[in-house]
Amino acid sequence: MISVIIPSYRNPKCLDICLESALRGQDKDNEIICILDGYPKESANVLEKYKNDVNFLPLPENKGMQYALNMGVYNASYDKVLIVNDDNVFPIDWDKILLEDYNDNLILTPNQIEKAESLFNFETNDLGSPDNFDLENFFNEELNHRKNNITDDGGIFPFLISKKKYMMVGGFDTLYPSPFICDWDFFLKCEIAGMETKRSRKLCFYHFGSVSTKNGKEGERFKQSELQAVDLYKYKWGFDMVLNEDNSHSPKGQTIKGIRYE
Repeated sequence: MISVIIPSYRNPKCLDICLESALRGQDKDNEIICILDGYPKESANVLEKYKNDVNFLPLPENKGMQYALNMGVYNASYDKVLIVNDDNVFPIDWDKILLEDYNDNLILTPNQIEKAESLFNFETNDLGSPDNFDLENFFNEELNHRKNNITDDGGIFPFLISKKKYMMVGGFDTLYPSPFICDWDFFLKCEIAGMETKRSRKLCFYHFGSVSTKNGKEGERFKQSELQAVDLYKYKWGFDMVLNEDNSHSPKGQTIKGIRYE
């Protein structure tokens, strides 16, 4: 069984699609926890629609994605936790396929489909926006993008991880003023702790893409906070964000701020 953790910020339209796909696509009866990160009244219809199937944690004010994620994981009933943003759509049998390759020293991320080419080497297929999304069509189209292999380019959302390992590295750092960059920090901590990041191309989630943050009505605020987060990352670790050819996040062979990176 899996505890699914979904943070949501002022995004009821995407959240509705996300939750419906999670419930319809699962093979087992998993636990789904949704943290509404402020403005819970905006999602009142979603809360009412899924109140019997989803555990909602409504925060009265915005605390940031990192706080919301940590709160969700702390409340998880199972050791296997799947972190998913509210602008993702789950495919058929997502839990069954992910569990086939999972182990508790692995961070396993599913592949994704986006409507345009991405730096993250996602599949490309324009299946619509939250306003006109056809879930049945996605369920069928997604099957055409599946490949029977695991690759090394993980370390992105969504991801399946052991709750124990998540807690061991301290979860997401709440000092970051942005929902971006903090994930890079998190995956670096996991790497230092000896965990591996992999990507399963056996399934694909659909990704609408930062609908309520950088591409939303508060876009400029989020873009500015991302720049501040970049500076915090460099101050904290002593080096710029780096992604090596083997997809590791650390400056190998160097000692920086007392940490030796092998």
